[in-house]
Amino acid sequence: MTRFKGFLLAACMTVICPGLQALDIDNGMVLHDEHCTRCHQPDIYTREKRMVNSFSELQEQVRQCELMAELAWFDDEVEDVTAYLNESYYRFNIEK
Repeated sequence: MTRFKGFLLAACMTVICPGLQALDIDNGMVLHDEHCTRCHQPDIYTREKRMVNSFSELQEQVRQCELMAELAWFDDEVEDVTAYLNESYYRFNIEK
């Protein structure tokens, strides 16, 4: 019964406090390299007049690309790719 209570607590915390989940930048890199590089080369992220100018815009752009590519990612996968791109290229302050 103790294992079940622990599982139940963990499941509730995931639903109630999704911000407690850690971003997996390594997973974001894998997802990016498997899917995003079909359309994007790294220079799109570093061009002078890029379309994305804030962390929230980056999140939205990753979500839009995920939808257009019909990847059916979970929210945490979108967040992982967003975190990977932010750490690797954009360096935006994370807005809440």
